[in-house]
Amino acid sequence: MRLNNRHNFPVSRRYTSMAAAIATASVFGGLPQVSLGQESVSLIEEVVVTARKRQESLQDVPVAVTALTPSQLERGSIQRTTDIDKMVPNVELHQTYIGSESLSATIRGIGFDDIEKSLEPTVGVAVDGVFMASNSGAVFDMYDVESVEVLRGPQGTLFGRNTIGGVINVKRTKPTGKWGAKLEGTFGDQAMTDLKAVINAPLGERGGIKVALKKIESESHVFNTTLNDRRDFRDSTTASITVRYDLTDNTTFQLTYDDYDHQTIAPDNLMVGPFPEPLTGYLASQADDWKTSPQLNPLEAYMEGNNTTLNITHDWSGHQIKYTMGIMDYDEEVHESSWGSATVFFPVNRDQEFKQTSHELQLSSDSSGPLNYVAGLYYMEADSFITSGPIQPFTVNHNAEAMAVYGEMTYDFNELWSLTLGARYTDEDKEMNSFSWPPVVGDADRLAGNTDPGVLLNSGNPTFSDDNLSYRVVLARDLSFGMAYASFSTGFRSGGFFNRGSVPSELEPYDSEEVASFELGLRTNPTDNTQLNLTLYNAEYTDMQLPVITPASVPECGKGGAEEDAAGITCSFIQNAGEVSLAGIEFEGIWMPTSALSLRAAIGTLDGEFDTYDYNGVDISDKANLLYAPELTVSLGADHTSNLFGGELILSANFSFQDEVYTQTPWALYDPATFPKVTIDSWESLDLSATYLMDTSSGTFKIMVYGTDVLEDGNRVQRRYTTGSFTWAELAPRQQFGLTVGYEF
Repeated sequence: MRLNNRHNFPVSRRYTSMAAAIATASVFGGLPQVSLGQESVSLIEEVVVTARKRQESLQDVPVAVTALTPSQLERGSIQRTTDIDKMVPNVELHQTYIGSESLSATIRGIGFDDIEKSLEPTVGVAVDGVFMASNSGAVFDMYDVESVEVLRGPQGTLFGRNTIGGVINVKRTKPTGKWGAKLEGTFGDQAMTDLKAVINAPLGERGGIKVALKKIESESHVFNTTLNDRRDFRDSTTASITVRYDLTDNTTFQLTYDDYDHQTIAPDNLMVGPFPEPLTGYLASQADDWKTSPQLNPLEAYMEGNNTTLNITHDWSGHQIKYTMGIMDYDEEVHESSWGSATVFFPVNRDQEFKQTSHELQLSSDSSGPLNYVAGLYYMEADSFITSGPIQPFTVNHNAEAMAVYGEMTYDFNELWSLTLGARYTDEDKEMNSFSWPPVVGDADRLAGNTDPGVLLNSGNPTFSDDNLSYRVVLARDLSFGMAYASFSTGFRSGGFFNRGSVPSELEPYDSEEVASFELGLRTNPTDNTQLNLTLYNAEYTDMQLPVITPASVPECGKGGAEEDAAGITCSFIQNAGEVSLAGIEFEGIWMPTSALSLRAAIGTLDGEFDTYDYNGVDISDKANLLYAPELTVSLGADHTSNLFGGELILSANFSFQDEVYTQTPWALYDPATFPKVTIDSWESLDLSATYLMDTSSGTFKIMVYGTDVLEDGNRVQRRYTTGSFTWAELAPRQQFGLTVGYEF
């Protein structure tokens, strides 16, 4: 069944185009200039974002961006990166448990769902201005966070390569330069204990120091029927120290050091193949609301490392120079052998090392005149090492190096019209050094580091080079009640290698992919208590990098036949095989009937399908579907504040809905009669919280009770993965309750 045929109300490209034409005619043909009066005071708090790498009001930015405030993040719903999609339209996020703290992110139908360091994300994640070159480590807890901005659509001009879907931009709090502390403890289901502390202290008269600590432990939400018990789940410790100092009245530096140790045992999976399917455990779990798994051995995915971030800013005469350096250095360890089954099936032991270093020098203006700009230089180098066995033994070293120069300027023709032009030139080089040994029997040579040609199955040292020019053009018009804009932007996702290769054909490089997107936006405040934002988008996705996973007997694999298939041997390729068209509408609104009550809505639609999907010369676009691309996302929220017993009571509710999505599968081989299910059912979640704050002469006390997905018991399937030889499903918790107590001064 095709993705765009599931509803009785499909959002077709024809209707989207009609809406775009109407919006264009009304916005740029001259909307009535409704006067709201000079003395009206808005009840809606102004939100400042850095979507264009300078501080601007959210309603003045001609970019599809959603900003989450600290108050929204602290009310129970948004606990981790993966919860952000509960409040943002056209976003799907989930954790990939086979990697450590690994994020799978899709925005507007453009997504990525793999863990290898040689593969690039489609959605960029930046923390304190540092872009993460790998999805590992991108699932983190939302504590000590000042703001989260989600930018939708290609962001290649200012944020660079591998942001063709969008950007999740996270900023942590800065040292206050005063004595203070924020202490919290959260206690919830599955014996969850989450302790957090943020301590601030002055550093002379011109600086401050901040220490942030967090320790979380919990049991799994999946009951193991083989062990007749629950495994441990989360066991993570993170600590950071930040020093901020004003060297002069105009020059500030901030240095942050993070240390983290994630000793995670993932929730037990469910085996759904090989074929014919041994479905005993799967069907039993399905009948019990996905609460159980027979998985014999645990999936262990550990990460230990540290990050260093340096920001230096200097202000002078309406300009700012900013230097950002980021270093990420961590080790990963993964052990998996049961894949949701009650036996040992396909043991995998992986050790990985990753180090990324980046530098960015940026010059921006903040002029009262008609011209403002941002320009910069960027350099990034990422090195990774992986060794894995015993069934498919291989060892890979991978190096990526990217350099870029970028700039964007905005010119105000008059009080109504402005034009933005931006471009980014990127040049990059990659190199991979790969060794593989014969299945199973070669693992001893892998562990011994024996690369003698006589014992190797395959070796290779491929290289890749590419350059790209991404650009953006925006025409904007101020209105008496807001702003309207039309934009065209491009972006690219880097090409390279798939580092799981064990035969020569798997090591061949693939090219970069590109996205070109047209967008119409309307940002309005019709009254002092309403905010209505509408975005229409249309994107063309070309040279799409698609995974092709085949059993060993397929000729392209070149490994062997039925004997190796029986051991679960596969080949994995990345090919530039797809062309995709995407279109949709995004609506975000706020209504404050009173100063105490705030109502929010965010709705996103997506009409996306393959135009072509070339599989060895055969177009299989009629069989293939986009990965984790919900056709409809909905978020409805409400917050009410009242005075109670000398304090403040905040009641919050958020309802979110996400449509059915397709998961990863080898579409060329897919047969509904023999393959397992390849969709994730649509789901909805109602999150509730009550937060009580009481100010005293010494500080503020906080107590919060919360429930996430309160109407649904059990778990749900959040990810399915088909290798071609076997398939498993990963489970996410549903109804969870907890209590948070805290004190801040």
